[in-house]
Amino acid sequence: MTVMNNTFDNTATFSTSEIVAARNAFLQYELTRQAELLTVMPIEESMGVLRHCSVAHVQHLLDILGEQGHQRQADEYAHRLGVIPPRTNLLLHMMETLRAHRKVVTIMSLVISTMGVVGYLSFLFLPS
Repeated sequence: MTVMNNTFDNTATFSTSEIVAARNAFLQYELTRQAELLTVMPIEESMGVLRHCSVAHVQHLLDILGEQGHQRQADEYAHRLGVIPPRTNLLLHMMETLRAHRKVVTIMSLVISTMGVVGYLSFLFLPS
């Protein structure tokens, strides 16, 4: 499956043979080098190449761009291509927040339970 071709944001037009040739040359590089190339290629050319790559490959490239510190550019490509932007960092942050919340709830439950046990025991063993 290839990324959908959005026709509303094309300022430069390339022939299909030019785009396919550029894509074939682009795909000969390793993934990290492809991501680096995306940061220096003209936006119209890179969009043409990305539109002719598989969605999974584009998502992987966007993830690598984000890891290399080009998250804004990755989000821009995702927006222009109509794919979901990579949010690995957001997901990790949400999971860490959930873990921290669970720890707080567990600790508070233990504190309240301990207070209840201590209160009950003091009621039983302290003279009235």
